[in-house]
Amino acid sequence: MIASYINDIKTRTSRYLDELATKDGQISPQWQKLAQYYDDEGPDKLAQDHSEVSRQLRENGVTYNIYGDPDGMNRPWLLDPIPMVFSSEDWDQIESGLRQRARLLNYILKDIYGDRRLIKEGLIPFELIYNHQGFLRQVDNLMLEGDLQLIQYSTDLARGPNGQMWVLHDRTDAPSGAGYTLENRAAMTRVFPDLIRENEVRKITSYYQTLKDTLINLSAKSNENPRTVLLSPGPMNDTYFEHAYLSSIMGFTLAMGHDLMVSDGYVWLKTIKGLEKVDVIIRRVDDVYCDPLEFLNGSHLGVVGLMEAIRKRNVLVINPLGVRILENPGLMAFLPKICRHVFKEELILNSVATWWCGQEKEMKYVLDNFDHLVIRGIYSDHNAVFGGSISGQEKEELKRKIKANPYLFVGQETVDFSTTPAWIDNQMVARNAVFRSYLVANAEQNGYM
Repeated sequence: MIASYINDIKTRTSRYLDELATKDGQISPQWQKLAQYYDDEGPDKLAQDHSEVSRQLRENGVTYNIYGDPDGMNRPWLLDPIPMVFSSEDWDQIESGLRQRARLLNYILKDIYGDRRLIKEGLIPFELIYNHQGFLRQVDNLMLEGDLQLIQYSTDLARGPNGQMWVLHDRTDAPSGAGYTLENRAAMTRVFPDLIRENEVRKITSYYQTLKDTLINLSAKSNENPRTVLLSPGPMNDTYFEHAYLSSIMGFTLAMGHDLMVSDGYVWLKTIKGLEKVDVIIRRVDDVYCDPLEFLNGSHLGVVGLMEAIRKRNVLVINPLGVRILENPGLMAFLPKICRHVFKEELILNSVATWWCGQEKEMKYVLDNFDHLVIRGIYSDHNAVFGGSISGQEKEELKRKIKANPYLFVGQETVDFSTTPAWIDNQMVARNAVFRSYLVANAEQNGYM
């Protein structure tokens, strides 16, 4: 099975690197135990194990709702029985890079809603910030206690042709997926206990305990047992399973906007016993939907008057409102310079090459190389467009929009992601892979893990 996979890798003519096989067709050191395990199992046994993983996920009700999908809320979560593998040395570098990036983004967040020295010193163009819908003036100077403002952070990474991991997206507003990660690990441990144990796979439970400890540490009233609510958009949301799962395993109350109210400057949970005060809200509702009095007045997902309680510091909201500004892809072009200026360090994990069109030279580069770039708006509502995949008329229309409002667009390099083994149609095949990571602030250590 592995030999067949490697032969297929040798015969393809693409520029992709592969996670399992080296360029000369050998098995990478970190894959050798796993490769032997799958060869010993054989395709029939692996197919049975895959079916068992899928059965467990179905029985546990693990779903992922893709809007417009005929299965809707009943669409099952798909889990490949072959993991993406990193060596300890490779992972140490990735981990260091993620921690550095989280610290850097946390610094930028504090500065944007604080002194704005990075803007004043020309390290961040003001057009990039003030024209982004994620910059919420209502939360200016509303900081959490202490240095840590970015509590939960997630990134999408891929390995480029040079073998280095590149950051494709920073996810900060209401990053999802940590619940699926825990359920994935539980399912794999039940079906492949020997594989997990013998390969010394790192445990992930410390993430969830650190999150609970950090919430206690940051609780505004120093409450040793703060009432924590996970605010969900509701059952129709694509990741609603995760909301219910996380609230259950972590002991949080799952609530929707209509379950909460603000009175006397406090947030209250409606229960059959009456109103109970809420100390912490972990939100899975996008920031601009959280308070219809101050943001989108048509929202039914948030809590009327929530900003009043935040201003009075009577409730802790994680992640804080306004953090979506960090998802601005235009920031990627300026992170290396900011990192050198602030930390006197080089950025360990580079972003995918990004050109912000708000600069004349960069806009010209994007327009001249349009067919070879991915064009994005700086706000997430703008879908990515592959410049070479659209018609001539669409291309001219998009170029016209860029020229009219250049500060709203970026061009990004098209990345040839590495491939990794996947189990599809009862055979092991190579598929391009994006890796999502999760970090959480550790308030006691004033850092990230």
